[in-house]
Amino acid sequence: MENLSKEKAHFWTDEERYRVLVEHVSDWIWEVDEKGIYTYASPRIKDILGYEPCEVIGKTPFDLMDPKEAEKIGSIFEYHVVNKLPIKSLENINLHRDGHEVILETSGSPIIDADGNCIGYRGIDRDITLRKQNERRQQQLLEIIEASPDFIATLDTEGNSLYYNPAARRMLGISEEQSGSKTAKQRWVNETIKHNGIPAAMANGHWKGETSILKSDGEQVPVSQMIVAHKSDNGRIEFLSTIAHDITERKELERVIEYQAYYDALTNLPNRRSLYKKVSELMNGMMEHKNAAVLFIDLDNFKDFNDQFGHETGDLILVRTAEQIKKCVGETTFVCRYGGDEFIVILENPDNVLAVKTEAERILDSLQQPIALNGHTFQVTGSIGISMYPVDGTDVATLINKADHAMYEVKSDGKNNYTGNF
Repeated sequence: MENLSKEKAHFWTDEERYRVLVEHVSDWIWEVDEKGIYTYASPRIKDILGYEPCEVIGKTPFDLMDPKEAEKIGSIFEYHVVNKLPIKSLENINLHRDGHEVILETSGSPIIDADGNCIGYRGIDRDITLRKQNERRQQQLLEIIEASPDFIATLDTEGNSLYYNPAARRMLGISEEQSGSKTAKQRWVNETIKHNGIPAAMANGHWKGETSILKSDGEQVPVSQMIVAHKSDNGRIEFLSTIAHDITERKELERVIEYQAYYDALTNLPNRRSLYKKVSELMNGMMEHKNAAVLFIDLDNFKDFNDQFGHETGDLILVRTAEQIKKCVGETTFVCRYGGDEFIVILENPDNVLAVKTEAERILDSLQQPIALNGHTFQVTGSIGISMYPVDGTDVATLINKADHAMYEVKSDGKNNYTGNF
């Protein structure tokens, strides 16, 4: 009798342990009959769905679902009961007491009686709402990455590629299977990325700059690129990611804007702003034994062409004149349209004054070449004023001003000539 009491005490101790375990586990433990009616629910249901255990006893899981979800899951449950199958990780959407959705992962085992009939299920529900939300966010992010027109890739800390999105593969001319090829890596992990981008990202967490990617057809694509270092919880860098945006259009626009800022729209010669920049750079780079000449050219009687034949013809004459001057002095000599019918030529480090005079005479001869336009032949002449650096001045404004005054002296003396402070 004493031994029996000891065995009974031992039995209830195990049951108590089981009850405590069930009630304190983070998942919801339950039991239903063959119709799916709850006969037991652990206290964890309160945290998961907001109900007290006693409130769901007598109800079915399908009472806690949206009708469409209940119909779907109900048919699955019925199939398992009929076939006495265990339920394995069945995802289902439940409604919390306050109305928001809770995604559960349900697993259970059939309860079989002595006659082999399924009389219910015992199982466990795990709240996987947060996990599913994270999975959805990750899937959405992956879909965005896959659909993005930007170059997106991941790489290890050695710069070896791990992944390319479709846009990156198209740019590099590779298939998904070729993602780890050295050729693909070489086309975008250039010296800038290798020596600046990756080290800076690993040191500071990210790097941003402009570089280029070599396409499979040999074209260099300018890109604005960012590299991000991804760290584990312990601070160790696990991998790097990069996104590169094609800035070809922006670069082309910048070139157009710069061209418009520094070049004359009519003649395509450098304009006045370009002249000041050029002469300033020239003066800054000059040493004491260096010199330069500024030739200020003004066409003679150009107003008469405009008045008689119209501004459209006058513009065509200016274009042809610009071509003649440029051809005369050569591609390496700076020529600009200063404004209207005025041009300026910069001679860098001429041998002597005689060389400057010779160049002025050549320009005057080139201007007199007949210009045939619209059935008419035009004879153009010009007056040239010359100033010398550093004799006549050491700054842009002074040199141009003195050359301008010299040009007006030629105008007053009969035109079609040159002069300077020789």
